[in-house]
Amino acid sequence: MNVIQTHLTLPEGWTKGAVMALISEVAPHIGLRPARLAVLNYIIGRTRASDWTSPHREPVFFGAQDLAAVELGKTSRQLRTDEAALAKLGLIVKRVAANGARYGRAGLGLILTPLIARLEEFIALRDRLRAERRHLRALKDLRSLRLRHMKRCIAALPSSAIKDPEIVKILASFDKWPRSDALSRLGLERLNAHLKASSDLCSSLDDWLEKRGLSSDQPAENFRPFTQNTREETQTVKTPPAVDNSERHAEIAQSESPSSIPCPAPPALTPENLYRIAGDGLRMMLDASRDQNRPLKERDIIEAAWALLPMLDIHTSVWHEGQSTLGDHGLAFCLLLVDAQRDHPSYPVRNPGGLMRELIRRAKAGRLDFDASVAALQKRRNGVR
Repeated sequence: MNVIQTHLTLPEGWTKGAVMALISEVAPHIGLRPARLAVLNYIIGRTRASDWTSPHREPVFFGAQDLAAVELGKTSRQLRTDEAALAKLGLIVKRVAANGARYGRAGLGLILTPLIARLEEFIALRDRLRAERRHLRALKDLRSLRLRHMKRCIAALPSSAIKDPEIVKILASFDKWPRSDALSRLGLERLNAHLKASSDLCSSLDDWLEKRGLSSDQPAENFRPFTQNTREETQTVKTPPAVDNSERHAEIAQSESPSSIPCPAPPALTPENLYRIAGDGLRMMLDASRDQNRPLKERDIIEAAWALLPMLDIHTSVWHEGQSTLGDHGLAFCLLLVDAQRDHPSYPVRNPGGLMRELIRRAKAGRLDFDASVAALQKRRNGVR
């Protein structure tokens, strides 16, 4: 009776090329230096693709060591050292003859089955590293928001403020902030500590301005940057059509009520007023992050809107795209409109990213009317049909 030998195989959809990409991504974190990664990729690349998915064969490199050394630009001794290191890392098994020879018919060579056995381990490592990079990117972006906020507030300071001891202390602390390109080197613990300190410093400067009736966006008042009218009658830029009816949603966001119902110009909105007309997503983000002992600030709305982007499946590049046109305030209000449209009784938005891009395009074309959008949203929140 013939016994059919069964070997480990790659999961469905995986190929040896995908394995090479996976190992290349996690290599620095499993002790695999670039020179030895090149050797491993050389070995994997010269195995048969079918051997990685067949239960009857193992992926084995049978190539002569001398030839491989020449092609890799190494001496035979260097290559033997590399192969021994790969075996010690648990990435290959050396199964060779007593004299080191490798024979395909005898199944002697460098066996790559250990890679298949550790595939789930490496996938989990890759996913964790990607999650850490996304988290680090989010922390750095949050610091960027606060850096821009501090610069706006400092620009709004009167010339006499430089003599105020509190401002002197705030500016001295601000000067000690690490450079943006140095944030990655801080490590998560120090970066989180810096973000806590940066939030406190922003609040201190906000409080100083508020006590003196000033704003980080003078001459605007009461959160006016969120409700400014961006119409420019002289501009004739043609807005390209948006997918998934995003242009239609943008029109609804600006004017959705019958003309017979009066539409008074909305008053300038405070952060608390914005909270009341916001959608569930933005309110949830604010509730999770706000200090209940303090009134809402402009910065709270901006940071909550930024944090909501991934929840709405909107890439952060959209925010960067609209930065020069709308700034953080305008972008936060656009995000508020997008989130609020998700619970629209007649036209719930299905593509938040498309609507966000459409609002930015309208702003660039001078055709985005925030006041009309606020009026429409207030009517809906008040139950006016």
